[in-house]
Amino acid sequence: MCIHVFDRSRPVLYVTRPDGDWCALCGDDHLNDAGSYRVVGIGHLITYDPAVVEVLDLAPNQEAERAAVGEPWTRSEF
Repeated sequence: MCIHVFDRSRPVLYVTRPDGDWCALCGDDHLNDAGSYRVVGIGHLITYDPAVVEVLDLAPNQEAERAAVGEPWTRSEF
């Protein structure tokens, strides 16, 4: 997850599964370095934002995005 979601300063607005790994991001730009991201279990992510359950059926190389908390997720391939 991105540092903004990890520190709870921004909500999860973008979920992606590059190569099968889960990424939960705020939707903003991030530096391409390890300091911008944290590794956590999916259970911690769901505790922080239960709406993520709605996209747990994403297949590898799919993504889901929403405009704001409470808005519907839009899914796509990448």
